[in-house]
Amino acid sequence: MKITIGSFILQQLHAAKVAHIYGVPGDYNLALLEMIEHDPQVNFIGNCNELNAAYAADGYARLNGIGALIVTYGVGDLAALSGIAGAYAESAAVICIAGSPPLHAMKSHALLHHTLADGNFDNVMNCFKQFTVAQALITPENAATEIPRLITCAWQQKKPVYLQLPADLCDVEIDVPDKLSQPRLPSSDKNNLELAATALLTRINQSKQPVILVDQMVERYQLQQLVIEVAQKFAIPLANMPTAKCVLPENTPGWQGGYNGDLSRPELFALMAESDCVLSFGVRLVDSTTGYFSQQFATSAVVDIQPYSLKLENIAYPAVTAADLLQTLLDKAKNTLPTTLTPLPHSEYKLATPDNSLLEHANFWQRMNRFIQPDDVLVVENGTSGAAIGAMRMPEGVTVVNQPIWGSIGYTLPALLGAMMASPERRHLLFIGDGSFQLTAQELSTLLRCGQKPIIFLINNGGYTIERYILGESSSYNDISPWNYAKLAAVLNPQVESFCVAVETSQQLELALEQASRQHSLVFIEVKLPAMDTPPAMIAFCNRCNNFNFGLHNPRRSV
Repeated sequence: MKITIGSFILQQLHAAKVAHIYGVPGDYNLALLEMIEHDPQVNFIGNCNELNAAYAADGYARLNGIGALIVTYGVGDLAALSGIAGAYAESAAVICIAGSPPLHAMKSHALLHHTLADGNFDNVMNCFKQFTVAQALITPENAATEIPRLITCAWQQKKPVYLQLPADLCDVEIDVPDKLSQPRLPSSDKNNLELAATALLTRINQSKQPVILVDQMVERYQLQQLVIEVAQKFAIPLANMPTAKCVLPENTPGWQGGYNGDLSRPELFALMAESDCVLSFGVRLVDSTTGYFSQQFATSAVVDIQPYSLKLENIAYPAVTAADLLQTLLDKAKNTLPTTLTPLPHSEYKLATPDNSLLEHANFWQRMNRFIQPDDVLVVENGTSGAAIGAMRMPEGVTVVNQPIWGSIGYTLPALLGAMMASPERRHLLFIGDGSFQLTAQELSTLLRCGQKPIIFLINNGGYTIERYILGESSSYNDISPWNYAKLAAVLNPQVESFCVAVETSQQLELALEQASRQHSLVFIEVKLPAMDTPPAMIAFCNRCNNFNFGLHNPRRSV
């Protein structure tokens, strides 16, 4: 059938269940934005800048499975590049569409604005090749094949892709198949699958102390239920990397907690060290998620399960999807072992009676642990918030959106916007530090403009606390300007009602939480905490970061 290239892009996005596209208008992308303006199935959400748009698309992808943004060439797509790199590091399927100069101008190497004025149109594409799994400059000849290819690559690999759409091609008609195809995951090779499942079953049956360790991959490919069924069938305890917080429900029988090297629970650390069979689901041993490489388990014990392959005892089994592998393993294991798995006991603690004493991290996060409800979405910034949430036991159905590997501060406020639009039926809580907030604060105005109603906790501890603990506790480079955070919502959108308050005592916090639960508007609670008060886990992490980064020339040695 005949269809314009712009309409075909929107059709393909809709087939992938993308209903919201984030971005910033620019002259090269206006033709496509005009199409979206009149498309009832896709909504454009204008952001305050392109980096925020990339973060929002990432947050949307975390809850929806795939997200998209539209920017303009050069000044726009390069401004979004850090957000695209973050989506790559954290395995979020994001489609970055850049409206580019007209195709005839690119082919003739014209000297244009938003370029380096040297006639080179390869440099931006070369940048994106380093941070995406697929790229294409759309032409009338390749549009029918390249547009579905890019979307399918993002869907299959859970990574970002990059598409350049020349400004003069949006209304060009092309021939495409009559039947609309949705992106699908590849299937397994039947013979390889049989061999892999048999080998895995043998390895599990021969092991004396197996353990399951999961990373982001399990959530991205929706393997949670299959992993839990395998654990129950073979009575195997489970743990998750910090990057997979709440991927496994934390009341699951056999769940042993989060594994972070020797910063883990001592019992879990010992369990991993003694295991002779570690079923590793996409695990990446990164400094920030292993207590700076303090993990301890035998390399020979690792069974490496990836989305489309298995590696076991130095034998690789390609073309085997993890979902097929686990289902075949379950089918082969006819005899169910008597389960010995029990839920991890909850820590018992009693909340102190609210009074006029100043808040500290310990009592604030204890109260948050009671405030968080089943099925909440927690968007958690790196730093004190990330350290605290990582150590807390979460109720059933909670989803955590964070960025512990790429670690770009300010990510969470725009990501909250995307997450809320992907799952509007759920309650969303944002925990963000004052330093992080100042990087992307203007996106609060977009949340208000779009009628979003999250509960935002701004942790105000007077600057970059995580950096103060790494180096420069009293150095000026870790200071930031003091803002009146609780009044920002009224400044950024005076036409929208919101509930904003600053608290610094447990009694004030209790009153604010009670009022927040009754609101039908955006809630913004500024929580004032001491500058060097922080969860213990963060202090341990920062000390290791200091030693790793600076070594023998550590500036602390001269203090």
